[in-house]
Amino acid sequence: MTAKLFWDKIKKTLPNQGKTFVWLCQQAGVSVQIMKNRIYKERIPDVEDTLKLMTVLGTTIEEFFGLESQKPAQTVMLSATGAETIPLFEGFFSRKSGQKGSEPDAIIGCIQIPDDLKSKEIQAHLSAGRIHGDSMEETLFNGDSVIYDDFGFQEDGLYAIIFEGKGSVKRLQQVSGGVKIIPDNPAYESIYVKSSSDELEIIGSVHYILHKV
Repeated sequence: MTAKLFWDKIKKTLPNQGKTFVWLCQQAGVSVQIMKNRIYKERIPDVEDTLKLMTVLGTTIEEFFGLESQKPAQTVMLSATGAETIPLFEGFFSRKSGQKGSEPDAIIGCIQIPDDLKSKEIQAHLSAGRIHGDSMEETLFNGDSVIYDDFGFQEDGLYAIIFEGKGSVKRLQQVSGGVKIIPDNPAYESIYVKSSSDELEIIGSVHYILHKV
C-alpha cells in the first residue's frame, strides 16, 4: 500500500465513524502537524504511530492493509501460535517518532514476532525491513528480511543502521575513536567512522534473518 492509498483510506474511514482527523490524532496521542506533514510529503507514519492510529480506528494492521486476505509470499510465519505481528517495510529501517531517519515507503507484509522476543521490554522496540543489495553476502541476500530493535549500539555484531542517509544492515566493530562498518561480502571494503560523525546512525541489533526461498 502506498502512502497516498494509506491516507485516502484513513480519510474515508473517519466520516463513516463520524470522526475528524484532528480527533484521530488526539486520541492516538500523535502530533496533528506531523501527521499533516506525512500527508503532504506522501509518507506513511512510522510503526509506532501507525499502530496507535489503527488502535483508535478499531482495526489491525493486517485488516487495514488487507494482509489477511492477500497472504503475501513475503510474509513469514515464525511461530505456529501467537498473534503478535510487526509490519514489514520495503527497504526501510524505521525509527521511533521524533528521531532521525528516512521515512517508510510502503508496508509489504506482516511478520509474527518470535516467542523469545515477546517480552514487554523488547516487543514495542521491534521493526522489520527488507534487504536490498549484496554487500552482506553470504550472511544476507538481496530480498531477505530482518527483525531488529532500536536500542542502538550494545556490542560488536550485526546492526540495522542508517549511513549517509541510507538504511542497511552491516556488521559493526567498536574501535578506538569510532566504529568500523564491515560488509561480509569481501568485494566491499570496510569503512571507519569517527564517534563524532553524524553520518552514521546505529538503530539497533538484528535478532532474526529471514531468508527468501
